[in-house]
Amino acid sequence: MVEKHTLQTFEIPAVADGEIILLEEVEDQIFAQKMIGDGFAIRPTGNTIYAPVDCKIGQVAPTMHAVYLSLSDDVKLLIHIGIDTIEMKGDGFKTNLSKGLEVKKGEPLIEFDLELIREEGFDPVIAVILLDGSEQAYDSTIYPTEKAIANESLAMLVEVKNQTD
Repeated sequence: MVEKHTLQTFEIPAVADGEIILLEEVEDQIFAQKMIGDGFAIRPTGNTIYAPVDCKIGQVAPTMHAVYLSLSDDVKLLIHIGIDTIEMKGDGFKTNLSKGLEVKKGEPLIEFDLELIREEGFDPVIAVILLDGSEQAYDSTIYPTEKAIANESLAMLVEVKNQTD
């Protein structure tokens, strides 16, 4: 019999102002079918991404449309702004982040031009993905809401489990 014991719990708030939706509602199948991991999405009304918890920057996309965060040694999070916004080649995105930088909950991570993303024909939805590939198992609960406030509205509760025989 395999037992699961909770090792860590992370409360992940909204990373931007907007509407928290289920990942299955995202138009991109890679996210909607949870091919890279579970999580949630935000239809943004604001134009700033904030650190959801104290964490370390794992990587920033050269086009600044995505950032990987290390919440712990085993827990990694991807924040991806927009669908196919990599094609914007960084136009409309600003950040001063670098790999290895430690950030505190609530610090601005990336600013983006919401109107430009829409004008260029892209969906600005923000995917927040708990990356698979860890030795740990996760239980996650998503909290959809129409009017989320960045760093205040709970979006996802993650319980990291350790499996023992």
